[in-house]
Amino acid sequence: MSPTKVTKVTLPDGKTVPVIHAKAAKMTPESERLRKSAEKAGANAAAKALAKGLSITIMKDGKLIRINPDKSEEVIGVQA
Repeated sequence: MSPTKVTKVTLPDGKTVPVIHAKAAKMTPESERLRKSAEKAGANAAAKALAKGLSITIMKDGKLIRINPDKSEEVIGVQA
């Protein structure tokens, strides 16, 4: 199932809640700070993994891409 078609999710306690897609959600100063912090944390984690010789996987332009420690990229999947 494509995540863009999900309109609600059921939590482990059985409660159903609506899904608010990022483009539709209003950005408050707090949510913007959280987004920037998550972006920094992700970038730091990726840099540390590559420095340790590990590959990372990202989504870019609808493609699933593996980035190797030598910075080479290979497409390993495409978004349906």
